[in-house]
Amino acid sequence: KSQEFEQVVKMLVDEYDFDEIVETGAFDGLGSTSVFAKTGKYVFSIECNKQNFDTATRNLQQYENVCVIHGLSLFRELLINSLLHQEFDIETTYDSDFPKSFYMREINQQVVVENALDIFCNNDRKQLVFLDSAGGVGYVEFLEFMNYINDEGKYNKILILDDIDHIKHKRSVEYLEIRGYQVFKSKENRFAWCDLSKGKLKKENETDILSEQPTEIG
Repeated sequence: KSQEFEQVVKMLVDEYDFDEIVETGAFDGLGSTSVFAKTGKYVFSIECNKQNFDTATRNLQQYENVCVIHGLSLFRELLINSLLHQEFDIETTYDSDFPKSFYMREINQQVVVENALDIFCNNDRKQLVFLDSAGGVGYVEFLEFMNYINDEGKYNKILILDDIDHIKHKRSVEYLEIRGYQVFKSKENRFAWCDLSKGKLKKENETDILSEQPTEIG
């Protein structure tokens, strides 16, 4: 990760006394997960790709505060349905000309646990949450997370979104801004962060496209 990312994480850790850090998308463990590991806070990183999970676990074995979980952030059926029904027609960056099949391959692997985001984040603990799953599922993952924090007593979170000029979280940033949350963006417009406990909803400004809510499966 960039030097700016490391500086922002350090600033957030210094400013807020987190109980833990939760991340979706560890990849090889040498990027954001490594930055989080060095904070000395508990770090729980959810990774669905078995090869990436194995690599990240090896690369992070020196950090006793880190646990990589081989799992899906949401229920598989919910993720598949969201990919099938997305139009992928907004003007932004994509990883493939065939996004539905591209992103579906990523979640079509056997894992130890499904719906891990709910397990780790649907609570009242003070957390730094970093959403960085594969691009096509980023927005539905974000919407499900926002369902958690909108429950009374569960908004005690600091959120970081990666790839905000990309199908992954372009809509997520728009969602937050329309609802009146203060969103800070990196200099290169690569990632953004937001203190969700300070935001105020502006329901009168909500639009149809940003009011989509995923249906929980199971």
